[in-house]
Amino acid sequence: RSQIDSTLVDDSAIDSIVEPFKKELDRQMNVVLNQADTDLENHRPESKLGNLVADLSLDIANQYYQPDDKQTIDFCLLNTGGLRTSIPKGPITLSTAFQVMPFENELVVITLSSEKVKELFGYLADKGGEPISGATMIIQDSEPFNVLINGKPINESKNYKVVTSDYLARGGDKMYFFSDPINSEKVGIKLRDAI
Repeated sequence: RSQIDSTLVDDSAIDSIVEPFKKELDRQMNVVLNQADTDLENHRPESKLGNLVADLSLDIANQYYQPDDKQTIDFCLLNTGGLRTSIPKGPITLSTAFQVMPFENELVVITLSSEKVKELFGYLADKGGEPISGATMIIQDSEPFNVLINGKPINESKNYKVVTSDYLARGGDKMYFFSDPINSEKVGIKLRDAI
């Protein structure tokens, strides 16, 4: 256990150096970015916050991503644990964005075979859901049913492009289906900035 030294006193010389930086940081962090009309909670199998962040990530990634093969991103997969807090109804500030996503994760596009995509949906069913956009499924007895990507069943002969965070792409949260992808490309934007 750490103990607080009660003999320490404020140093006005240091305070005078730090104060201008603190004021500027407070000003930037309190800028209102948007307004939440309702509480945006975070939980499984899906949540308003998870859906919002996955939808935003897919939309922004498709704007930034310039693939050589002209194939757009099929869907987005994130993780509930990566979203560190919910957003209450009211103003959404830059500080709120940092609280929700305090990590420096970047968006990456992973190209997976249809077999790896099936593994991905098996993982989601076993886990009880994660934030996803561009795809739907029904989970019954920890198994995936009626998996649709952009409204269509998985095509056995197609490779799929999935946008996710670099942390998850490296197998974080036991997402091992991302290992050994057909291709991996940086989008060029941090997940928090996409939000």
